[in-house]
Amino acid sequence: MKISEMTNDQATEAMVRISAAFGFLCEDEEMVGMIDELQKLGSTPIVQAIPKVLPKFASLAFRKHKNSLYEIIGALCMKSAKEVGKMNFKQTIELVKESYDDILRDFFTSPVLSAKKSEEELA
Repeated sequence: MKISEMTNDQATEAMVRISAAFGFLCEDEEMVGMIDELQKLGSTPIVQAIPKVLPKFASLAFRKHKNSLYEIIGALCMKSAKEVGKMNFKQTIELVKESYDDILRDFFTSPVLSAKKSEEELA
């Protein structure tokens, strides 16, 4: 289910769960380093940049932060992380694709963009 299709109560619960799990990912210095690496490839076409970073990023995320990823997915489908762990992988991929929307993306990217803009204005 997309965040934009949830009731306010459902969306609030989902965002609390997603934010907490996302926080664990952001605290991992190795993960942040990979994001920095991707940003340094900024002028590189996305088709060339993603294959350079995504395999390492995905491997690290699944190895060290599987439960956080399951929590994020579970928040979107109103299941526990434990239930997500038992789901069929194909179903999980479909669920993630169905759940993604601009509101969810903007929730995480707009604070970063605002901070960058403020930083640039101060410079």
